[in-house]
Amino acid sequence: MMAMASSSLSSSFLASQDLVSLNPCALRSPLTPSFAPRITARFGGLKKALKPPPKKSPPKKVGISNRPLWFPGAKSPAWLDGSFVGDYGFDPLGLGKPPEYLQYDFDSLDQNLPKNLAGDVIGRSIESTTEIRSTALQPYSEVFGLQRFRECELIHGRWAMLAVLGALAVEAFTGVTWQDAGKVELVDGAQYFGFKLPFSISALIWIETIIIGYIEFQRNAELDPEKRLYPGGKYFDPLGLATDPERKEVLKLAEIKHARLAMVAAFGFAVQAAATGKGPLNNWVTHLSDPLHTTIIDTFSGK
Repeated sequence: MMAMASSSLSSSFLASQDLVSLNPCALRSPLTPSFAPRITARFGGLKKALKPPPKKSPPKKVGISNRPLWFPGAKSPAWLDGSFVGDYGFDPLGLGKPPEYLQYDFDSLDQNLPKNLAGDVIGRSIESTTEIRSTALQPYSEVFGLQRFRECELIHGRWAMLAVLGALAVEAFTGVTWQDAGKVELVDGAQYFGFKLPFSISALIWIETIIIGYIEFQRNAELDPEKRLYPGGKYFDPLGLATDPERKEVLKLAEIKHARLAMVAAFGFAVQAAATGKGPLNNWVTHLSDPLHTTIIDTFSGK
């Protein structure tokens, strides 16, 4: 029995030595690449294997779904994936949903049939990309695309910021409300902050039409979607505030937030002017004089 046991042990050890001699790389350290063969050595019926090193799990990345939304617990639509600056998933009416086009089969045109049926729907397609063409009047291939909506939102917001600042400044320095500024121009002639201008109202309209029309044609000739929104350069960024990429992203977010707030403020100015006939500063002073009885509810209720 002892002879048989020693014979078995020696044969197992010799077999292991033969395998090692055939593959000397088998007894490398645990840093051995995964493609190297793995050798199992048997000693007395026990099996031991060289285990590969444990794999490190990649660091978790914060997904787009964790971005802040317009309302806590709100669910962002699929088409608002956070790729645009200032995207908080707000689209309750679904205006930004990509348009879906239906593909119809040919209508039946057999003159021998008592009734020709219209073609059925055989396919659907969704335009996922928006192309910009060198067309001055309508450069976007999809007028209801998110890219064009962002451009319209940003341009309207910039005009609104100028309008709000202008309405407040004119009323503060001249006492003329923004809704009555046109009346003063028609009666007293063209003027700017009380200074007379050597132009008539009709001449100013023609000058503004030509200048703004030229600017719009030049802007629509730009095919780069980024430059259409943020042209930069010495004319639109003379101080070089957006030269740093990280700083530029911060400024983009600040601009779109101020633009949205200015559009709401401009709409509020218009409602105030229609309801009270006063300017925004006059309405603000009136509200501060009696906050409890001078509110929007009192104004619309006729109290």
